Amino acid sequence: MSVRLVDFSEKFLELSFLWLSDSEINRLTNTGLFTRESQKKWFASLSNRIDYKVWGVCYDEIPIGVCGLKHIQQNCAEYFGYIGDKSKWGGTGTVMMRCVEQKALELGIDRLILRVLSINNRAIALYKKMGYVEVSFDGEFYTYQKNIH
Repeated sequence: MSVRLVDFSEKFLELSFLWLSDSEINRLTNTGLFTRESQKKWFASLSNRIDYKVWGVCYDEIPIGVCGLKHIQQNCAEYFGYIGDKSKWGGTGTVMMRCVEQKALELGIDRLILRVLSINNRAIALYKKMGYVEVSFDGEFYTYQKNIH
């Protein structure tokens, strides 16, 4: 399996619209309602942001998802990501997470946090397997963190 992170381009923006329009993916990622216009505005803002990094995820050169880091502050950031191509669910997330952790280290970030809905059992199992530790639960979202080296 060849999973790699690539620049987040308009191609990924369009695919993200389709992926996040899927009711299951939308629910699991807690995306909610969005429009092409709001998505394009967000995309246009990326070049001016130092607190946000986003990458497309490719599997054997085929776009399958999106991941990134947000709320970047000094040595800490919040991870986000999803596999939009459901045929790649199961195993791909582990490699994607390793890639993001490597990108974080390259940016001088050594602590990652993430928030995940309590109903997203597949993601929760992945995060625990990857060494993320639960630090809080607000009744709807778990927050996990990991010091990476």
